Amino acid sequence: MNQDIEHKGIISDIQNNLIRVTIVSKSMCASCHAKGACISGDSKEKIIEVKTSDTSNYKPGDEVVVCMKNKIGVKAVLIGFFFPFIILIATFILTYIFLFDKNEVMPSLLAIFTVGIYYFIIYLLRNRIEKNINFYIK
Repeated sequence: MNQDIEHKGIISDIQNNLIRVTIVSKSMCASCHAKGACISGDSKEKIIEVKTSDTSNYKPGDEVVVCMKNKIGVKAVLIGFFFPFIILIATFILTYIFLFDKNEVMPSLLAIFTVGIYYFIIYLLRNRIEKNINFYIK
């Protein structure tokens, strides 16, 4: 649990003290020999921005390993997935029991709306959250 999260990537751009690294995220079955017949085999390119004080050792095209502390990854999963899920379920159950007895439509819509508000608040706080999520090159 104390290990860092690591991904191999290629430096795509360097500007001032910011290095942009392109990583290819593949699903577990993306390398399967039957992926042409299966709809779940996919891969996506992601760009990670790494702030560093010294960019002289790097150049575009270099292969690097981008790392992040495991506890920061757990925090990101909690913010992005776990808390919204809890809000969705809690809102649905509470509104179903106390406000709309035997009607699932309104509690469902209210639960989705509440999660939308949660993500809007996260969007407004994105700069503050970004300060706590740091990547580094190994």
